[in-house]
Order: sequence, then structure tokens, then C-alpha cells
Amino acid sequence: MEKIIETKGLTPMLREFKDIIKNNNCKKVVFVGSRGVCLPFAELCAYAIREVEGLYFIPDANLENTKKLILRDVGMQCEETSAKLDDVDAVVLFGGLAMPKIGVDVEKVNDLLNKLNPNLVVGFCFMSIFQKSGWIDEIEFDYLIDGSIEDSVFK
Repeated sequence: MEKIIETKGLTPMLREFKDIIKNNNCKKVVFVGSRGVCLPFAELCAYAIREVEGLYFIPDANLENTKKLILRDVGMQCEETSAKLDDVDAVVLFGGLAMPKIGVDVEKVNDLLNKLNPNLVVGFCFMSIFQKSGWIDEIEFDYLIDGSIEDSVFK
């Protein structure tokens, strides 16, 4: 993959994500990530593209547990859905899927991608987890958004 943009911070990361979704005319976006760990990031990314009406979250690549993301007074929230996920424009894979002891097998994610057959696959991760886990060679990402985290604690 070729680096096309370099930014710093969460806001530019979300802006680039929003541009990818907008520039590819995505109307139905499915976020896939580990339960708990990735859901806040799915909600944050979904909020950035809140004008898209078809937003969904699939925890642990378990299609039977799909949730619809909807905008409420406190931000994006999950609700039960019986929607069929056909005509998926984009699948966003979160790095938590590839984390040791938290994630799922890459084969399970590829099976899900084959079922959803999206037009676009976007990776969204931190600290190069898709590269470190080898998923970059196993999944055909159209875009990969990879951020770094620096921490400081003061007292």
C-alpha cells in the first residue's frame, strides 16, 4: 500500500475517514470490530458520517448479532435490527479484531467480507496492528487509516 496522506491527531483521522466515505458515495456502511473495545470507535466514526442513514455494527464478525447505529440525543447508539445487509457500500474493519487475546480469526473476517461483498474495505487501526498481525497480507484493504497514540500522565 502507498501512503497518500499523513496527519496527526484524532480529528484529522476522522476527517480523512469521512472524506473516504463521502468520495466513494457510500450509503450503507458496516463497522466490524471486537465487542466493547471497538464499539466506541464505531460510534465515533459513525458520528463523523452521521448523514449516512445505513450505519451498522457487527461485533466480533458475528453477522447474527448485527446492530443498527442511530443518532440519539447523546450521540450514536446501538439498537436491535432485522435489516438484511445487502448492497453494502463499505465495511470498516477495526484493529481490535486483530489484537491477540481480544480479536477473531482473520478467516472469520474474510468469510464475513465474502458474505457482505462490499464495494470498499477500510481498515481503521492504531499502532499498525493490521501490519503487525499480518492481516495486511490476508485482507484486501482499499484504504487503511493507521494512527499512533502517545500518552502522558501528569499530576
